[in-house]
Amino acid sequence: MKAALVLLTTLLIHGALACGCAAPAPDPLATPTQLTFDVTILKGDKVPFRSEAWLRPGKMIVFPDGTLLADFGPTVNTRVRPGVARVLYQRQVFEMWDVAKKLGFANPELADFSANPYLVEAQPNEIVYIMTFAASDDRWTFVRRFEGTGEPDPASEVWVKVMAQAAFATDLAADADLPIRYDFGPDPYAWFKPPAK
Repeated sequence: MKAALVLLTTLLIHGALACGCAAPAPDPLATPTQLTFDVTILKGDKVPFRSEAWLRPGKMIVFPDGTLLADFGPTVNTRVRPGVARVLYQRQVFEMWDVAKKLGFANPELADFSANPYLVEAQPNEIVYIMTFAASDDRWTFVRRFEGTGEPDPASEVWVKVMAQAAFATDLAADADLPIRYDFGPDPYAWFKPPAK
């Protein structure tokens, strides 16, 4: 009787330990806590000037704590580390993740690029979107190429616009790439010059 009681107690303890060690299954609908979004916009040398923020060379990164880095301009490439543009609330980061899910970018199995995204270059007549996502321990990348005078696919266009709006990026004026000319008014030395004959 005593031996049976000891055996039963031992089985119960081992059963409890085995159940206690099993981790709960992750909720597939739960939002990951460690989210990172990275978008790089590359433009070929022969692409005409585009004034829209989401069609200009730029790089935007959102870190898990909501810090958003952004930089725009002709010198931006895949290796640029931009400065801090703002800090998002955690709620805003989760809202961006919801948009990524609706657009089909939240699923690593749908990623279409497995090489090193830092090595991507734009051809002379094209614009390239490099969109990298990270959640927990997973990291995946999408690359979208399109003619510099055309438009990107709707899903990547929406995502890059979301990132650009979060970075407070604004469209440029149509003549923004022209040199700035200053007019300082009439000649200040005209009084000293002899009158014209």
